Amino acid sequence: MKRLLEATTLAAFVAWSLPVHAALFSENFNDGNASTRWSVVSQQESGGSAPPDGSVDFAFDYSSIGIANPSGGSDTIGAFIQVNKTDQPGAEGESYSIFPNGKSFSGKFFVEADMFVYNDGGGGSTEFGMAGLFLDNSSPVSPYEFGSVGGPYALTYSGEGGATRDLAVFEEGSGSSTGYIGLGDYAAFPAGTIPGFQTGVGGALGPAGSNPRGSWVKIRVASDGTTINSFLNGALIDSYDNSGGFYTAGNILLGAADPFNSSNGNNGTVIDNVTVGVPEPASFALLGLSLIGLVASGRKRS
Repeated sequence: MKRLLEATTLAAFVAWSLPVHAALFSENFNDGNASTRWSVVSQQESGGSAPPDGSVDFAFDYSSIGIANPSGGSDTIGAFIQVNKTDQPGAEGESYSIFPNGKSFSGKFFVEADMFVYNDGGGGSTEFGMAGLFLDNSSPVSPYEFGSVGGPYALTYSGEGGATRDLAVFEEGSGSSTGYIGLGDYAAFPAGTIPGFQTGVGGALGPAGSNPRGSWVKIRVASDGTTINSFLNGALIDSYDNSGGFYTAGNILLGAADPFNSSNGNNGTVIDNVTVGVPEPASFALLGLSLIGLVASGRKRS
C-alpha cells in the first residue's frame, strides 16, 4: 500500500466542507424506525471468551445526557452505540459498527456524520469514534485493533486523548490481518492542526479539550476512485492510495470501539445527520490544493 500523508508531519488543514452534488443516502434517525433500516456488526479481542456486551439504540434522545443538537436546532434524536458495558472476564474490549441495509457505493462518494464520543465520568475512559467505506454486506466486519480480521477502510479517533493510538486507520485488512495503522497521539499534531481539537501540547485531549465529557465532531471519509481521504472537522487526517484497486465497492459504516478491558459503564458514541453523497468535481481540485505543504511519505504494497 502507499500512504500519501504522514500523520505526525501534518502541517496544514482543510477548514471547509466539501459541497454535495448528489445525495445518495441520508439518515437523521428522527422517525424512531432507523433500526429497521440499519444493521449492526461487532468484533472482540482475538481469542476472547466472553460474548459481546455492547448495544445500539437507533432512537436515542441525546438531550437526556446533556448533549445539544450539533447545529443548534431542536432535533436531538440519533443513534447511540455503547461498547464494553461491563467488565467481563476473558474479554478485552470490542468494536461495534452500524451500516444501512443493502447499500453499496463505488467511484466518487463520501460518508459524513456528526459524532460525539461521550464520557459520562468526564475523563479517564478512552473510547473511539469511527467511520469507514467499503464494508462487505455479505461478510461485514467492524474494524478493531485487537481483532482477528479486517475488511473496510476506516478512520478512528479518540474522544478524550491520552492514548498513543488517539488517531488510527484501518487499511487493507484481510481474513488474517486487521489492517490497523496507528497515527499517533494528539500531542504529536501541531497546535491548531485540527479545528476544535486540542493538539500540540503534552496530554492533549483532542475533542475533549474544552469539555471533558466530549464534543461534536464532523467526521468524513471520501473516495474519488483512486484515493481515500479522511477528515475530522475539515482537517485532512489520512490519505490512502487506492489506485491499485484494493477497494472497489461496498457499504459505509459508522461505529465505536474500546480497546481496553475496563467497563465503560454509561459512556458511548452518538451519531446523527448521516450523509452519503458525491462531491462537486471542483471539490477534488480544491482537495489537491489543500495538500500543498503537507509532507508525503510512501509505503508501497507488495
